[in-house]
Amino acid sequence: MSHSHPNDWEARYTSVDRLWSGQPNQWLTAAADWQPGTSLDVGCGEGDDVLWLAAHGWQATGIDLAPTAVARMLEAARQRGLATAVTGEVRDVLSQGLPEGCWDLVTSFFVHGGRNEGGLDLIELLTQMAARVAPGGCLMAAVHAVMPPWHPADLRTYRAEELLAELVAAIGGDVVGAGAGEATLPGWQVEQCADHWAEATGPDGTTAPKADAVLVLRRAQA
Repeated sequence: MSHSHPNDWEARYTSVDRLWSGQPNQWLTAAADWQPGTSLDVGCGEGDDVLWLAAHGWQATGIDLAPTAVARMLEAARQRGLATAVTGEVRDVLSQGLPEGCWDLVTSFFVHGGRNEGGLDLIELLTQMAARVAPGGCLMAAVHAVMPPWHPADLRTYRAEELLAELVAAIGGDVVGAGAGEATLPGWQVEQCADHWAEATGPDGTTAPKADAVLVLRRAQA
């Protein structure tokens, strides 16, 4: 999702019964083998990832700027018997920042800044997210890296190594050269830094390659 005006997203949600697939993000399912704890999903939408985590034993919190999306998540949690495991908050991170606290897993999937001035700065958001990861916990983010030609051009895309390098620079690590293996972030282990390629099919049936950048960082134990 790009970060546009809150009313724009609210209008998108209210215009349909359901905006997203109902399935968890494919990159999140790596957490199926992890010890459940507490989680925070930034830009949770209708809560597919939050609900998946809750069903796998996590105490899962989701924040989003669209009230309708958060309400749908909480209703789905109630219907699935997960109400005690799911917390939702309507929050615009651009104006309010992230909630205070500490979580074992902090995620954002396809939360993008635009190319316009005054929009969301993804690196700044990831820096805030990293500060809220508990010792031994994980920061997981996926963003669009390469978009097919029919997709809107106003998203700021990142390749995985570029995303890691900018985050390392913001947090205060060292980057030597361009390789992800040469980026060091004191107190963190880079568990994944990769561009995942796939074929996308456009509205007219044509295909083109696309890539998602996935970053998984694990904080050292205290």
